Amino acid sequence: MKVIKKIDILSVAKICGLICGGVYLLAGLVVNLAVFVFSFAVLHLYDFLGLGSSILATMLLAVLVGAVAFLLSAVVAWFYNVAVGFVGGIVWHEEEWVKKTAKNSLALPSMNFNALEKKEEELKRDIF
Repeated sequence: MKVIKKIDILSVAKICGLICGGVYLLAGLVVNLAVFVFSFAVLHLYDFLGLGSSILATMLLAVLVGAVAFLLSAVVAWFYNVAVGFVGGIVWHEEEWVKKTAKNSLALPSMNFNALEKKEEELKRDIF
């Protein structure tokens, strides 16, 4: 059982900003290109200038969405760090899946599990 007692605010904000801005950019570009391609049937709607301006607008909005997500996730991470002091952190349980499945499998016959367990114990001592 492990508990998350503190979250690095900047790392959470960077990841959330990047993911939200990137998803918005990808979805926006797909929609813009789909509108452009499907307007081939109606030739009077075939507009390169409109495509360029819509892609530029999508890119600018993706930056704005990423910045807003950065700020909001930083606030949420800060609230989490404050709330941990009152109610405790998020608890999760881990299971040593690799050792359990690898010992019962023929896929890794040359793996030295004693060395793996010793290394794991050393890492646990170093971390805790």
